[in-house]
Amino acid sequence: MTIRDFPAARAMAPVFPRGFSGRLAWAPGFARDAAIVLAVIGIYFLLRGTVPERVDFAVALTDRLVAFERATYIYWEPQVQEVSIRYHAVQEVANFVYAYLHFPVLAVMAGWLWFRGRERFLFIRNVMFVSMVIGVVFYYALPAAPPRLMDLHGYSLGFTDTVFGGNTSVSYGQPSFVRNEYAAIPSFHFGWIAMASAAMWVNSVSRVVRAAAVLLTVAMSWAIVATGNHLFIDMVLGGLVVWVAWLVARRIERSGFARSDAGIAEMPEPIAPAA
Repeated sequence: MTIRDFPAARAMAPVFPRGFSGRLAWAPGFARDAAIVLAVIGIYFLLRGTVPERVDFAVALTDRLVAFERATYIYWEPQVQEVSIRYHAVQEVANFVYAYLHFPVLAVMAGWLWFRGRERFLFIRNVMFVSMVIGVVFYYALPAAPPRLMDLHGYSLGFTDTVFGGNTSVSYGQPSFVRNEYAAIPSFHFGWIAMASAAMWVNSVSRVVRAAAVLLTVAMSWAIVATGNHLFIDMVLGGLVVWVAWLVARRIERSGFARSDAGIAEMPEPIAPAA
């Protein structure tokens, strides 16, 4: 991925105006930006959930993806899962990471970016929005079954459904109107965590922050496979979609469209070194 560099990542942290009213001067802008993101996420999940089920197509596509991985000698997912779920505690860690780490990481990353400089938040927001559009196209055009469901359709691949198959304290239930069991490609569990990690990396020179960014992507990559929810190629496609969305967001930024919200109060100019 071509990483966009933020000059301020090397230099500054925001300083808030003094006084109670000054400290809250950013609140309306923050609330508006958050509301826009939540509204678009809601629309995305509604569109994702209304995709017509094409089960036979989805299962056949995943079977072809498995055949491709076997032909290229990268089909190691069953072995990774087998090792990962030998101990129930390790299985529960994988389930927890997959079910609970995704959106909290995105929310914390978005808030952190906003307070470091709204233009940084807008850039990553646009990356996510563009990736959503591409993702919805995939869901309608190329539905794919997750590996954990293949055994139910007569394909003995040896995967265990650790999140939805019981024997876990993790609950990842979704309302029926947003649930789509056959949306395995692209994997946004991988793609959006990779996006968050890239945002953390380019917006900080802190070794701790950058190490956390790498750890997040590694942990989610493992959890995705250990829970039987995605193939490696699903994750690659998720990363490619985010990369394309990143390039599109750069064009949007250069066009000035992302800075058109003149009504939103910007954060004060930073004057102190950032971590």
